[in-house]
Amino acid sequence: MNRTNKIITIGRSYGAGGRTIGRRIASYFDIPYYDSEILAETAKSSGLTEKYLASVDEKEINDAALYMSVGYMNPAYTSVRQIAANAQREVIEKIASEGPCVIVGRRANEILKGRFDILSIFITASEESRIEHVMIRENMDIKAARKKVLKADKERKAYYNQFGGSSWGYAETYDLCINTDTIREDKAIDIIECLAGKSDE
Repeated sequence: MNRTNKIITIGRSYGAGGRTIGRRIASYFDIPYYDSEILAETAKSSGLTEKYLASVDEKEINDAALYMSVGYMNPAYTSVRQIAANAQREVIEKIASEGPCVIVGRRANEILKGRFDILSIFITASEESRIEHVMIRENMDIKAARKKVLKADKERKAYYNQFGGSSWGYAETYDLCINTDTIREDKAIDIIECLAGKSDE
């Protein structure tokens, strides 16, 4: 039986294969996989709509837009931006408290930093290969794919960095950084599985 005691967090550049790798790791260890599923729980906790949270998912949160969407100010927080951020933090902490899992994006490695059972990974690749991947995956021409890759990376970086702490995509922020240009998907998965693995007792 494949076993792990790790909370595996995966940050990723757009088009580098981070989601696919995350799903395969979760399947290998038979542990929960969390990505957009986090939004539903955050909606319940924050009072914001899941539809709106999806529209700003992994983008820098704008206070004015959030005020318009929620229509009120919760006195327990200094801003609606903080409502969303705190609710998502609480959801991620709750997920981690329930045992081994894979969490993709959403600053999970920063939120859970300091826990003994975290393995934080960043998946990236060259801009050119990511554009090519997006062209094939999303049936786009090169101009549209390039625009999407650059926009997504910019938004993820702004989202990650807006609350301070460590920096998105910087090697020192993660336990392991993998470039899928040189370490292909299957090999990347082998490496992560080896690092996260736990032998039967």
